Amino acid sequence: MTNYEGTTSPRPDPAPAERGPAWALVLSEVFQAPLVLAALLVVLPWTVHRSLGALLWGVVAALAVCGVSLATVTVLARRGVLTDHHVSVKEHRRPVMLGTFALVAVFLAVNLAFHGPVEITGLLMATLAASAVVALVSPFWKISVHGMMMGGTAVILPVAVGPWGLLFLPVAVAVCVSRRVLRAHTWAQLYAGFGFGIVVLGGIYALIAG
Repeated sequence: MTNYEGTTSPRPDPAPAERGPAWALVLSEVFQAPLVLAALLVVLPWTVHRSLGALLWGVVAALAVCGVSLATVTVLARRGVLTDHHVSVKEHRRPVMLGTFALVAVFLAVNLAFHGPVEITGLLMATLAASAVVALVSPFWKISVHGMMMGGTAVILPVAVGPWGLLFLPVAVAVCVSRRVLRAHTWAQLYAGFGFGIVVLGGIYALIAG
């Protein structure tokens, strides 16, 4: 099998999460995009509206969008269809992102039809943009999804909760560094993902829910 460097190996390279220092592994796992998005979907509507209805909307959105997608990827990784749950092989990322796009689009339609919290609308619209870009770019270049999520969250939190949200920025930077330490991405892929997250994901959320 030919790896990214053009050499030949008898089996696929180990997934990035299988090597590296413990702190980088922990940050990479805890702050993977589905988990961060799930937390935002639950916390932001509750923080803004302080109602049981908003909390229930967030929990259902997190389970329907993030829970289903993460469970599917995890099962496929365990069966050997994917190398790992981070979808480290760039050729595998398009079908995963297209599936995510469809899942998000369906729940977004439900949220709009039943007048769910605007925070969920903003988060899901931003996720659609991220899924579309990853699906288009990944077959050629492995732009960082962690970077996208960190950049977007670094903008979304201050928009949603005020200046306290800026405290997330050092965490976002540390997560991106962890992905480089684990050799999951180049700096260029991380910069591109982080920048896209700041401008597009954060911008979409600010326009819709800010």
